[in-house]
Amino acid sequence: MKPEDFDRLPRHLDPRRDPWRPAIRPLPPDRAVAAIGDVHGQADLLEAMHRLVAAEFAALPGGTGCTLIHLGDLVDRGPENLRALALARQGVAGAETITLLGNHDDRMLALLDGATDHSSLQFWLSYGGERVLAECGVTDLDGDWRARVRAAIGPDLLGWLRGCPVTHRIGDLVFVHAGIDPQRPLAQQDRRTLLWIRDPFLDWPGPFPEGVAVIHGHTPADRLDLDHPHRIDVDTGAFATGCLSAVLIHGDRMRGLRVWRL
Repeated sequence: MKPEDFDRLPRHLDPRRDPWRPAIRPLPPDRAVAAIGDVHGQADLLEAMHRLVAAEFAALPGGTGCTLIHLGDLVDRGPENLRALALARQGVAGAETITLLGNHDDRMLALLDGATDHSSLQFWLSYGGERVLAECGVTDLDGDWRARVRAAIGPDLLGWLRGCPVTHRIGDLVFVHAGIDPQRPLAQQDRRTLLWIRDPFLDWPGPFPEGVAVIHGHTPADRLDLDHPHRIDVDTGAFATGCLSAVLIHGDRMRGLRVWRL
C-alpha cells in the first residue's frame, strides 16, 4: 500500500503482505486474482482488505486484468453483517468482483425464503445467526420475524446474494467456499459438497480432478498456509482471531495478504 492508503486505515487495523513466491497454478502474465476468506460480519476487516487488494492491483503492470473473489460466509457471528454484504457487492473499483455463496449465507437465505424446520433455525442461531437478528433489530421470533429481517437487509441486497454462484474457475484455479469431492469430476460436483465439505477433501493429498488447485475457505486455519501443492485455505477465522486473509495470484507468482485487528 502507498503511505496515504495506510493513513486512511483505522489505527487498530494492521495490513500485512507476504513476499512473492511461485504460484500454486500459474495464470497468464496479464491476469491477477485475489481471493478473500470468510468474513463473518467483520466489515472493518473487509473494508481494510479491499483497500489492500486495491493497492496491490494498482501496483501491477498496466493492462493486467484483475478479479476479486469473496469465498463466502459474509454473514453470521459478527456485528456488521449488512455492511459486509454491501461492501462485497460493491467490490473494488476497476476489478471484476465475484462473490461466492457460503454455507452460512445459504442457510440464512433458506430461512428467510421460508424454511420452517426447527433444526435449521436452531442451527443457524447457534452458529451466529443471532448476530444477524440483533443487527436487524429483531429481538424475538414472534410474528413474521423473517419479513422484518428481509426489510432490514433490503430486497436489492438479498436479490444480489441469491444470485451469487457457488464456484468459479479461472484457468487451473477453482474457487469455492468449502471444497470439492476429490473423487468426482468437476462437472459432477453437487451444491451441498461445494458449500459444506470438509473430509475427505481436507485430507486428500492430491492431485484433484483435472489437475486444478482449489482456493477455499470454510474451515478455519491457524495461519494462511501457501505450502500445499493442490489447495489453499484462506479462512483464518476472522470472527475469532481478528485476522482476515487473502491470497493474491498474478501470473506465475502469489503472495498472502492479511489485515489484523490490533
